[in-house]
Amino acid sequence: MVSAAVAVVVLAGGGVAAAAALADADRTAPTRYWVAEDHTTGGTAAPVPSVPPNELTGKLMPLPANYWPGPDLDPEGNDYFLPSDKALQSFKDARTGLSSTERAERDKALADLKLAGMAGRSYARGEGHGAAVAEIRLIQADPQQLARFAEFTKKLIELTAGGEAPQVDGYPQAKCGLDDSLKGGKDGKEKIEALDCVAVEGNVLVTFRMYGSKGFAAKDAASLFKQQLDHLKSPGESA
Repeated sequence: MVSAAVAVVVLAGGGVAAAAALADADRTAPTRYWVAEDHTTGGTAAPVPSVPPNELTGKLMPLPANYWPGPDLDPEGNDYFLPSDKALQSFKDARTGLSSTERAERDKALADLKLAGMAGRSYARGEGHGAAVAEIRLIQADPQQLARFAEFTKKLIELTAGGEAPQVDGYPQAKCGLDDSLKGGKDGKEKIEALDCVAVEGNVLVTFRMYGSKGFAAKDAASLFKQQLDHLKSPGESA
C-alpha cells in the first residue's frame, strides 16, 4: 500500500494545502516553464519564455469568460509544463521531511508511475469579497498507478473536508471535498473556503483546488472542475 508520505510527494502541489491570501495574489507574474541551465542570452538574464505547444497543456482548460490568469503555482509560474525528467525531479526535490525508507518508497512509486509530464494553470476572478482563485494540475502517467494515487488522494480529501461538497455531474469517479476552516487575507483572519477535487481520465490525473473569501460558491467551483474534465475528454469541443 502506498504510504501517505509517498502519495503527498507524488501529488505535490495538487491541493489539500493552506489557501493563499487572495488580497496578496500576484496576477502580474509572467508565464514561464522550465528552461535548461545553459539557456543564456549572451551573459544577460534569459527571457521568460511562453509555454511551447505540447499535448498535455492542450488538455488544460482555456481561460473561461470573466476569468484572468491567477497567481503562481509554486516556482513553475501560473501556466507551465514540465517534461517527464523535470517533473520527476521536482517531486524528488519537494520538502517533505521523509525518512530514508520513505524516500526509497517514494522513488519506487515514482518509477512505477512511468511519468510522462505535468502541466498546471491558475485562474482568478472577482475582487474583494467573492473573489476566487482556481488551480488545476495535470499529471500524465501510467493509468493503473494514477488510479491508485487518486484513491489515496480521495481519502486525504475526506480527512480534510469539513463542509458538504457538491457532486460533479457526469463524473461519478470524481471526488471533491470542501474545507471551510481556513483563514487568509492581509490580517490572516478572513474566512477562506476551498474546494479540492481529484479525478482520473485515461492516463491523466487532474487535481483541482478553488478557494475564495466570503461569497465563494462551491457549486460554481465544481462546475469549473467539470469544464476541465469535459475539455480533457474533448479538447477540440471546449471553448
